[in-house]
Amino acid sequence: MYARFLPFLKILGASKVVVMTVPAAIPLLGQMDCIDQLTNLTEEGPGHECDYWIGSLSLPYYIDCSPNYAKNLFPIKNDKVVASEGYLDAVPSGIERKIGVNWSASKGALRWIKSISAEEMNGLVGDDAYSLNPESDGVFRPLPDDGWKKDWSITAKHMKAMKGVVTVDTGTAHLAGALGVKCVVLLPQESFICWRWKNARWYDSVVTLRQDEYHKLPELIRRM
Repeated sequence: MYARFLPFLKILGASKVVVMTVPAAIPLLGQMDCIDQLTNLTEEGPGHECDYWIGSLSLPYYIDCSPNYAKNLFPIKNDKVVASEGYLDAVPSGIERKIGVNWSASKGALRWIKSISAEEMNGLVGDDAYSLNPESDGVFRPLPDDGWKKDWSITAKHMKAMKGVVTVDTGTAHLAGALGVKCVVLLPQESFICWRWKNARWYDSVVTLRQDEYHKLPELIRRM
């Protein structure tokens, strides 16, 4: 979600940008020219040779505090966040063009609150869709067993070939937005909606639905 802000570091004069991330994201982020090195090492290696560290979620704050020559290249407004039209890319795979679905949020404190059941997702979209859930296919079509569950760049290729994606609030939604793939995000109950979805429009291709708006999903899928 915040990789779009990494070029800002080079604009400010960083001579070398090292990104520490999980192995599954390294092939996908490797396409960004502003990144000099990617690593998943946390106790040693290139990350420890740097003279400054910053969390990616803090980048927008530093942009807002930067000189105008840099800030003007990265406009951050509620109605549109910079590069929201898709800042990563992938070559579409050869799968049949269908909808992709993910009903399970990433593991964490709010996982079960953000997730819905496979049966509820089936009732909303039908079973003629691909499963983008790395833990289970449920009643949906499985994607090719080509390593996509451990490599976001392979997942990206499959998503680029899809008509669109329907997902709960999890990494699937952000990958779709980063690729410019049409996506509908099914949000949890109001008190548990993430501040990011409440306070800004992050992606041109993503539509969010609150629980009382789920009935709009069939029409959004038809438009996909």
